[in-house]
Amino acid sequence: MSYFAGFAIALVVSLWATFVGLDKDRAFYPTVLAVIASTYVLFAAMGGSGWTVVIELFIMAAFLVAVVLGFKRNLWLVVAALAAHGLLDLFHGHVVSNPGVPTWWPMFCLTYDISAAAYLALRLRAAVQPHRRNRRESTRSFGQSIRPFVQAELDAARRARAQHDAAGEFACLERAHVLAQSDSLQHVRVHAAMLLWGTRQRRVGEIFGQLVRIAGAVTMTMVGLVPQGNTGGTNVSALRRMPIPPDLQRILDTARR
Repeated sequence: MSYFAGFAIALVVSLWATFVGLDKDRAFYPTVLAVIASTYVLFAAMGGSGWTVVIELFIMAAFLVAVVLGFKRNLWLVVAALAAHGLLDLFHGHVVSNPGVPTWWPMFCLTYDISAAAYLALRLRAAVQPHRRNRRESTRSFGQSIRPFVQAELDAARRARAQHDAAGEFACLERAHVLAQSDSLQHVRVHAAMLLWGTRQRRVGEIFGQLVRIAGAVTMTMVGLVPQGNTGGTNVSALRRMPIPPDLQRILDTARR
């Protein structure tokens, strides 16, 4: 019942906001996310646990960063944050002991978050519908142009692996990542190759880091939320912009033309 209620209320609120025009203001869904993010703090206060309030405030702060960035830069960040909060609902009870949370709340909030994220994603896609065909054709053209150069770096990585040169192999994968960032398919290919590299080297941090980056490549590349020049490994922040080597910049310029 909690799952159904979360879905139904999310749908009613979202449709009502569209009908009256509230969601034409880009502040609407960031505000919804801010309210959702604050609920666990409220439950902690109701449960009378000061330490839990502090923990929940730190978690809320992370979502408030997404609220600000989503409002200021791109609402797709709000979509991702709503979906992430839904995942938090799924695991929250195993991570934080919050005595004030009603037993039905995680199921309700999970369904509400995912439903609201899906609805907002549909609204954002509909908003760019007139330009989608041109953008798709442009993206397809770039992907086709850049693929041979990405493949060349992947082939170089395989040759380095055959010579048992793990560092050289990863350096080639980093170059491939710089080239592949602007095309979803190539971007995912390179991160998958980095994941296999981490698996062969038995680097747990690299494995988990690449799993996160694959999810980011799938969801963020299409909307242009990639830090240009980033080399893609867990040895650098996933959000860090980096200078592009001149030879790779020439390849990228040629592929875009």
